[in-house]
Amino acid sequence: MKLILIVNPHAKNGYAYSKFLTLKDMCDREGIEYWITGTPWQAVEKIRRFCTEHPEEKTLFAGIGGDGTMHELVNGAAGFPHAYVASISAGSGNDFGRHFNSFPFDSESIHELSKWDGRNEKHDAAQFKGDKNGWFVNNLGVGFDAAVAISSNRSRVKKWLNRLKLGRLIYVYYLIFHLLRYKPQSMTVEIDGKTLELEKVWFITIANQPYYGGGMMIAPSACSDDGKLDLTIVHRLSRIKFLAVFLSVFFGWHLRFKEVKTKQGKRIKIETADKALIHTDGEFGGLLTQHHPLFVEVAPKSWLFVPPEKQGS
Repeated sequence: MKLILIVNPHAKNGYAYSKFLTLKDMCDREGIEYWITGTPWQAVEKIRRFCTEHPEEKTLFAGIGGDGTMHELVNGAAGFPHAYVASISAGSGNDFGRHFNSFPFDSESIHELSKWDGRNEKHDAAQFKGDKNGWFVNNLGVGFDAAVAISSNRSRVKKWLNRLKLGRLIYVYYLIFHLLRYKPQSMTVEIDGKTLELEKVWFITIANQPYYGGGMMIAPSACSDDGKLDLTIVHRLSRIKFLAVFLSVFFGWHLRFKEVKTKQGKRIKIETADKALIHTDGEFGGLLTQHHPLFVEVAPKSWLFVPPEKQGS
């Protein structure tokens, strides 16, 4: 059994990398392999290549970073029966860690991971196909929430606000920015063969676990090992009421509004005559357009997760 640490040097404005440097000598002494990623999607490509070239070697890939890092690890490892994933929490959002239970970022965690005995949990992920193709493990969003998430992640101001521990301000800024400009649109949603015709859709979220957006409980009943995906559909409401609904997500109160629909399913298709942004685990997931509908399907027990031995650590 082999352990490989995957370090995102940009996570939390360089915090992950600077702290890893304090543990690097220990890793070198103990022969623990580590990869420091340099570009987006590099971790995905390296994991897939390694797993393909070493089909008999059970390998634990431990990500040091946040939600974007874990998004890449699962995209790389999903589908390989000898690839395992663990999370060492070092990002700014950490919705993955809220549900899946990350290791703390310290030498004891790395020691525990290096002595891994093969124990693991099997979890669902979801595959999406459209303008872009891939996997997600937390959630996928279409519409307003994708516009806010993608704008926030691409903002040059975000890293400075994170250093001041004010990272959420950029999210609030783009929430207001897009609230004043976003135009809700009609969408057709097919869930396991049943069709919904929806008007004035603000956003649709497809969740594999409850959390997104840095702690908002968008889908309180979502479970990552039930073989189903949870949809939250927000439509047909004014801008002022939409703001109230969106803010209520922080407390899980949004389900009280009649304009919020919830559904469950295994296979989902979304179409529109207009266009809308898509995010997958907070990352850019392409565009929904008339010529590029979105297909999403749950992949039950498709990846292997290694939690801390002491749950809740």
